[in-house]
Amino acid sequence: MKVKMKRLLAVLCGIVIICNGGIGIVAHAQEEVERLIVSPYQKLVGDNIGHGIYDISNNRGEKAAMLNDCTIGISVGVSGVTGSITTGSTVTASKIGVESIRVEKYVNGKWTLVGTHSGGSRANDNYYAMTVSTSSAEKGVQYRISCTHYAILNGVRHELNNVTNGVSY
Repeated sequence: MKVKMKRLLAVLCGIVIICNGGIGIVAHAQEEVERLIVSPYQKLVGDNIGHGIYDISNNRGEKAAMLNDCTIGISVGVSGVTGSITTGSTVTASKIGVESIRVEKYVNGKWTLVGTHSGGSRANDNYYAMTVSTSSAEKGVQYRISCTHYAILNGVRHELNNVTNGVSY
């Protein structure tokens, strides 16, 4: 009789534990849902207030018009300094290019101009690339290249000044 009573008591305890555990989980889930409810959007009033996400156009095909993938690659060797420059944009630019290219070397604690190039451009594209080079370079001297990437996007000129770190061979 004692064994049957212990088994029955164990089964009843198990049922109570299972029922209480389930109620606890449901109540906890309900509490989490209530914490996620937010108040309705209220438009702020006053001067110079931005409304962020609410100002984004709902036209699905639109992209932000901006420069991207603007890079300068530099290599220095016996044959000179070579720079590979690219300018990209997220949309087709009426004009895209690179200008004010400067090649400099580091002498006596300051950067000294070695050569310049006016750059180049292309119309109605979203990518422009060019290469510049010098005919020689000194061993152990650092060189760098700087330029201005630019594009005219939707009638507005966007530009980015870029410079490499010093590189030597």
